[in-house]
Amino acid sequence: MDYIQGIAAQTEIFLYAFGFGFLLGILYDIFRTVRLIISGSAGFVLIMDLLYSAVCTFLTFCFVLAFDSGRIRAYVAAGIILGWLVYYFSFGAIAVRVSNAVVSAFRKAFSAVFLPIKRICVKINRKTESFMKKCKKNIRKSDKKQKFILQKYKGIVYNLIGYTGKYNFKKKGND
Repeated sequence: MDYIQGIAAQTEIFLYAFGFGFLLGILYDIFRTVRLIISGSAGFVLIMDLLYSAVCTFLTFCFVLAFDSGRIRAYVAAGIILGWLVYYFSFGAIAVRVSNAVVSAFRKAFSAVFLPIKRICVKINRKTESFMKKCKKNIRKSDKKQKFILQKYKGIVYNLIGYTGKYNFKKKGND
């Protein structure tokens, strides 16, 4: 094990780091495409970005551990960043167009498959909605009838108070 690396070893690790950064750029576009397919909400974007950061952090740790024996060096970080930037500004622009086409095709296919199901669900919803309105109306009528039936009998405590205005209860022991 060499404690002091030569220029050749440093250059080799830098080139590997450059390639690794390029792969992280590809991974970013994969995450971006999945994010666009599933949802565009701000919360989901935040979760996907945090997940991408966590995955990149773990992969970078494994890369540094495997190629440089766990030693963190500035040229390794520079190689990774440079590789990512080269990918992003060169092949990334092409990948954006391709991913937009993939997302568009996926949405069209998804729409074609689930549009008949959506129509059926809308019809079912309309029929159940009118049925639920009728049920709600019957429940309200039933509630009104129950109140009337309870008030009809004078033996109920709250009706005694309401009709006489005073309590008509006998005390214990006073017969």
